[in-house]
Amino acid sequence: MNSSETPHSEHFYKGLDYFNRGFYYECHDLWEEIWGEAKGKQKVFYQALIMVAVSLYHFGNENPEGALSCHSKALTEFKKLPGCFLGLNIHELMSKLDEFYAGIRVETELTKEQLSKPRPRIQLEETP
Repeated sequence: MNSSETPHSEHFYKGLDYFNRGFYYECHDLWEEIWGEAKGKQKVFYQALIMVAVSLYHFGNENPEGALSCHSKALTEFKKLPGCFLGLNIHELMSKLDEFYAGIRVETELTKEQLSKPRPRIQLEETP
């Protein structure tokens, strides 16, 4: 890959912008298009990111069961990948997500304090 190339498509970066602005449904739609074409570990990578977006979408809709289920699925997929993959520090993101979901339980309603917590953001470590 030469210096003008990036490991992701334009759709990925648009989805990343949506994700970091809290538009998880729109992000999920864009990343699903990429996931459908991906192969091997890249397919696992995009699937995990989609599950993270869906998890936070459920959380925002006060659905802790859906949020925790998708969070668990994302972590399972991320564990199939190296600690850093395609510019993403997966261990760091997993840690942020675990911290975000700490104390959240399926059987209890989300509190105002929990709902107002800042959402995790995704920051890539790509080098120019």
